[in-house]
Amino acid sequence: MKFHTFSVKLTDLVNCILNAIGLISPTIARHHNRVAYISMRICEGLGLSEEERAATVLAADMHDLGALALEESINDLRFEDDYIHDHSFAGAHFLEHFPPFRNLAPLIRYHHQRWQTAMQQPAKREQVPLGSYIIHLADRVAVAIDEHENVLAQRQRVIDYVKKERGMEFHPECVDAFLEKAQPEYFWMDIASQLTEIAGERPCREKIIELDGEDVLSWAKFLSRLVDFRSPLNANHSSGVAASAAALAGLARFSRRECRMMLIAGYLHDIGKLSVPTAILEKNGPLDTYERAVINGHTYYTYRILDHVKEFDTLARWAAFHHERLDGCGYPFRITGVDLPLGSQIMAVADIFTALKEDRPYRQALGKREVLETMGKMAQDGAINGDLLLLLKENYELVNRARCDRQVRSAGEYAAMNPYFSRKMQRPARAFSGKRP
Repeated sequence: MKFHTFSVKLTDLVNCILNAIGLISPTIARHHNRVAYISMRICEGLGLSEEERAATVLAADMHDLGALALEESINDLRFEDDYIHDHSFAGAHFLEHFPPFRNLAPLIRYHHQRWQTAMQQPAKREQVPLGSYIIHLADRVAVAIDEHENVLAQRQRVIDYVKKERGMEFHPECVDAFLEKAQPEYFWMDIASQLTEIAGERPCREKIIELDGEDVLSWAKFLSRLVDFRSPLNANHSSGVAASAAALAGLARFSRRECRMMLIAGYLHDIGKLSVPTAILEKNGPLDTYERAVINGHTYYTYRILDHVKEFDTLARWAAFHHERLDGCGYPFRITGVDLPLGSQIMAVADIFTALKEDRPYRQALGKREVLETMGKMAQDGAINGDLLLLLKENYELVNRARCDRQVRSAGEYAAMNPYFSRKMQRPARAFSGKRP
């Protein structure tokens, strides 16, 4: 199928991902900024080409993606332990499925590789890119800095630590490049300030990439996995909504290209849930006022994340407005039916349908009659489009089969993430503290 090609700034895609990371963990987002900055300076000291610098800095900007999916905190990443490589391999797995970033996967996969260990294993040494050693050194420097102390007062301590580990923990040439760049005070003050945020933009600021339909779909899946793989209970939701929305769009006589866009928007519709703790998403019972407020903010963040890529404006509106209502009583933008795109109305029906057909902690999946009765009341109340509900009712088996097939495929993708996620399940669970900001 012929699909429109998008010309997108690489920095827009990166900023979209970094914004999403910031929703899950501002601390890790700040850590990424610092590691990217330090990596950039080491690359300069090594005299790497512009292409090599760009790849290393981009990988550094996203090196702990897997930790976010596994719900590890920055404190978990300060120490080598039995799980330290899990997030590296999980992050690499995410990137392998998005072609424009596929070349970054090996750099992230081995970013906790010790130099001495690699030297003792010739086969391993051949696999590890130089960029991985750069990121590893930058990462350890970043976590060695105490944010509560003056950075210049810590400079010598960190430098001494790096010198001590030269040829052991760290690649000798990377250490030499770091020591050269670490002499001026501004290097350390840049790390301590927010100026490190620009590091990821510098090597690729003007680069334009062409994305075809499959590329955009893989990008949407890439983002949705950040949400879905945080929670087994939500692992298949985005794929189910995507399939249901695409099937309904076809029944509503959308073009084949528009149906493909609807599929993509479905994968993107809940990325704002990155702002929601999994303890709330998986709560076995009704939400309290605070928890409901947290949940109600997720569509706003979906829109703001996607807003970084102007070429995806239609996708953003179809994806993010799925909790708006025809009567204007939805959230968060209070858009009425007059201004609510038909694609957004389809997404709303698809989201409700998929949610009702899924097992939740507080109920089992509903049957056909219960689903249609529940949604019928919503149509009568002015929440969703009654004509779209009629299309669903008349073609229920077709839409449901599309949902089931894609969710089975998604479950297979989730299983492929093992052993990282099975090992995650073995760790002590972190309960939502209930503390308010």
